[in-house]
Amino acid sequence: MPRKTKLTPELIDICVENIKLGMPYTACSKAIGISYQTWCNWVNLGKDGKMPYSQWYIKIQEAEAALMKECLDSVKLSMKLGDVKSAMFLLEKRFSDDGYGKTSQVNVNAQNQNLNLNVNSSATTEGRAKIRAEILAKLAPKSRLIEIQES
Repeated sequence: MPRKTKLTPELIDICVENIKLGMPYTACSKAIGISYQTWCNWVNLGKDGKMPYSQWYIKIQEAEAALMKECLDSVKLSMKLGDVKSAMFLLEKRFSDDGYGKTSQVNVNAQNQNLNLNVNSSATTEGRAKIRAEILAKLAPKSRLIEIQES
């Protein structure tokens, strides 16, 4: 015999209210005293049409749609008051497939080349000392470099 569900009309109302406020699912699940995994299980049962989860799932979807409408009404009002960024936001999010979305182009065709050079390095002691001095001059702090040049 299956366990009795915790889902009650009161919990459904709490979920709907929290979703309309914009609360994420993880926080909403905590607010009604269940784990997020249980929330996901309820969503799947709701999608399958099992009662009372389907009723809960439909109300959650309605609450999300109401929140979205309220947010879009605010964006539209802001646009009418002259906020261009609101219009850009709406175009990017709603009509991204029509060319208004942010796009970034990354060149993924990178090529690696390894070069093996055979160099005959028959440098003299004087040549090695000169190379070493050049390297040390580049590595030396600027204040030390001034002292060396003055010497």
